[in-house]
Amino acid sequence: MKKLIALFSLLLLLTAVAAWAGPTDGATVEQYLTQMKLKFTRGQIGEYKFSLSFPDGQPEQFYVRTMPSHKIVYLAIVDVYELAADNPKASAIFRLMADLNYRLTVGKLEWDQQAKSVRLSYTFAAENGVDFASFKAAVQTLLTEVETVRKELSKVK
Repeated sequence: MKKLIALFSLLLLLTAVAAWAGPTDGATVEQYLTQMKLKFTRGQIGEYKFSLSFPDGQPEQFYVRTMPSHKIVYLAIVDVYELAADNPKASAIFRLMADLNYRLTVGKLEWDQQAKSVRLSYTFAAENGVDFASFKAAVQTLLTEVETVRKELSKVK
């Protein structure tokens, strides 16, 4: 009987979590961006771009991609730092990126070889959807971290 009650409780919990969080589709992300009063542009299906900054900061370019079939929502600040492969500082920057990735609480640094730039991103594993509070917190946290990351990368000689 205890196992049945425990199983029933777990089932109720999973149902409640699924109902609380929205699905990982484009419509949900659009709703969240609208709730945050952000102007955004649509790219391909499930892709969005918007700018955001602190009142005294420079606008950061964000990119969001929803991948419902993989249950993932990808969020990134693009163009954090310009870095071509032949840049003499590239190996030092890559080492620093690895160290920063270890120290970052939320997010990770990636190098986009085609764009020749570093980005700061966060990926939601969204088996049960992504709720608004979590989405907004990730956006705000990346915005908070980007200046520190940019300053550290620019110190590389």
